[in-house]
Amino acid sequence: MSYTRYRRAATLIITFSVAFSLGCLFMKNREAGNGVAKAINPTNGDIGVGDIKADNISSKNLAASFNPFPTSSPMHREFDEYRNWVLSNKKLLAAGDSANPGYLLRLSGQLQARGVPRLPTELLEQRLSSVSKILPSLDTHMCSAFLRGGLSAAEFFFKAYPAMESFSAEEAKAWLAFNKAAIEAQLNEAPVIVLPTENVTEGIVKIANSMYGPQSSAFISGLVALKTADDEDTCTIVKILYAKGNSLPEPYRGYMARWLLTGTKGNQKL
Repeated sequence: MSYTRYRRAATLIITFSVAFSLGCLFMKNREAGNGVAKAINPTNGDIGVGDIKADNISSKNLAASFNPFPTSSPMHREFDEYRNWVLSNKKLLAAGDSANPGYLLRLSGQLQARGVPRLPTELLEQRLSSVSKILPSLDTHMCSAFLRGGLSAAEFFFKAYPAMESFSAEEAKAWLAFNKAAIEAQLNEAPVIVLPTENVTEGIVKIANSMYGPQSSAFISGLVALKTADDEDTCTIVKILYAKGNSLPEPYRGYMARWLLTGTKGNQKL
């Protein structure tokens, strides 16, 4: 397929599928509207949910000391620092209705999700790289269930946990630095950065051109049929987008990171 035909095909995909594009598709989980960021936040927004109104001391202590990662994992130390940062953040306290640790951790997940479209491209690229390492750890059914909206944030985290547990010290630090940055971006009401549809097209074309002819054609066909694809085909296409998108040169890598991670808020409306 020639470059011009790739471009026409990619434009067609964007025109007819951005409404249910991966950014949007990812957001149709039980935490609708909160996007991938919340779904893969270690707190899941679920810690201390029952404590928002009930000021139970034992649950408060549990939330204040909660850490899902073993001490042998670099994520353990980074998560301790992240949790302490959340619980002592004056702007976060001012934005909420309670100083309860469980409530604040839940609120942090909500603010993080809303702050992702406000982040600079380099941070989104870091998260794209990390999520690219998590997706292969999901089996086909789980992968498709999450992407299609049938897997909750908590269920996804349970499956993604082993991959996150094995993060290097650098990856763990980057993961939680991203969370902090998204929360701060939302609290500070930083402007939302919107990716033009033309840039999405350019990124898809770049991915297609990086593949062998028949594979490239299958990739484009798979994208066109994504809305009705079965579990296996859905996961195949999405994993290609993440893996290939993560390996693209600039500025295309940034385009794919913003498209895949920011949902409808960070993508141009048609």
